[in-house]
Amino acid sequence: MPVVLFNQFKFFYNLFFLGIALSQFYPPLKVGFMFTYVAPLVFVLAITIGKETFDDFQRMLKDKELNNKKYEKLLKDGSFKNISAADIKVGNIIKVC
Repeated sequence: MPVVLFNQFKFFYNLFFLGIALSQFYPPLKVGFMFTYVAPLVFVLAITIGKETFDDFQRMLKDKELNNKKYEKLLKDGSFKNISAADIKVGNIIKVC
């Protein structure tokens, strides 16, 4: 979560709206209701974090699918053995079809 928030506040507009919302806590700068300053920022961040979460979940499913894909590994006796992609090590000879 901290990394996602850091990445969001690298954008100028998100940082600008955060600064405006924080300025409303200082009484001489207070102009209107706090909700009108915080709600748009929270809305945009919630949508963005939701999108990031969905993308990460989809990436995790794709990684799991690719790690379970089967390949044929050449053994020392010349035969082949089926192994999953997650079990491939450096130096293994894999049959590519």
